[in-house]
Amino acid sequence: MLFLRTNLATQTNTTDKVISSVLDLLRFSAAIAVFLGHTNFHWFFSGQVYGIGPQNGQDYVIIFFVLSGFVISWSIDRKKDYHFKQYLFNRLARLWSVALPALCLGAVLDHFGRSINQQTYGNIFSADHLGLKYLLSGLFLHETWFFSIRPGSNGPFWSLSYEFFYYLIFGAIALLPSLKSKLLVGLSFCLIAGPKVLILFPCWLVGCLSYFGCKKLRPNTLVSLGLLASSLYFLISTFAPRWVSWTPTNYPGLGVPPLFYSAKYLDDFTIALALGILLLSLSRWFTLEMKPIGRIATLVRTCSKCSFSLYAIHFPLMAFLSALWVGGFLKNASHQQATVLVFLCCGVFALLFEVPLKWYRTIIIRAIPFLSQKCGIHS
Repeated sequence: MLFLRTNLATQTNTTDKVISSVLDLLRFSAAIAVFLGHTNFHWFFSGQVYGIGPQNGQDYVIIFFVLSGFVISWSIDRKKDYHFKQYLFNRLARLWSVALPALCLGAVLDHFGRSINQQTYGNIFSADHLGLKYLLSGLFLHETWFFSIRPGSNGPFWSLSYEFFYYLIFGAIALLPSLKSKLLVGLSFCLIAGPKVLILFPCWLVGCLSYFGCKKLRPNTLVSLGLLASSLYFLISTFAPRWVSWTPTNYPGLGVPPLFYSAKYLDDFTIALALGILLLSLSRWFTLEMKPIGRIATLVRTCSKCSFSLYAIHFPLMAFLSALWVGGFLKNASHQQATVLVFLCCGVFALLFEVPLKWYRTIIIRAIPFLSQKCGIHS
């Protein structure tokens, strides 16, 4: 990994600005798909009748994993003299700036929503050991080993634990100075994460491999067209039927102990591999010299900045609005209006917590001088 990082760092590195537009579009589209898929739930304004999203949202979480592996590899590769402490601070700042407010707001929404109508929360909320659940979720330990802990009503939060450990494991192996430290720290993180989280790690690593493939390989036009056509065909033929018809019973063990969300790993591997091949094929046309310009690129980039917030807070918002609806406070609201309202609320949340990440970083560094003095972390 160090050899690849050093070798690649000597190359012209303007391709990332082009690829980033593709990644932004895919990321935001995946977040929208997950969100719309959840509007199908019967408790959300009769979603089983009016929902317009896919029946299976986990496929789009796998897209997140692949894109995350690609972006993290790019981030590490392009930065010289980048240390693990700096990397760890950047990753935690990115996660906590959205995750902690989402947990806090979710707890408040759940409290008032359940006081209005508990039946809405019947299958999506468990009050047992609630404080411990929020604590473990805030530390991203809620999916370690064979646990699967939901913080309040926020079911989609599960994937953040997976992402957290993928960040740690990959960062340790890529950035720690010695082979001994790489092995000790990397294996320690693997041991804490447990087998359930590690099962889907190859999906994340596909993103890493596709990044280095885009940097090192430039397939000719014929090969690229073949890869593009085959990967697109597989993804469309896989996703399209599941948009209208899909059931977890097709995959025994999905959502239940011991593997929970990792139970359909073979299916997830194939989706990740197809997406990785798609990204590699696109590198033929998104060359090193090109840059995304224009209003469309700006719009895509702006929308993408809200993706994490949309994913992290939409479920508690949906549950709260549903409780208001059942309680008669939003009795005239339609399913479509409620969907738009949740989306807008997520946008406001993003403007408050996700978009101003650099500002929050600056505040933290100024408040804790140790970070810049001893750890080399700067705003």
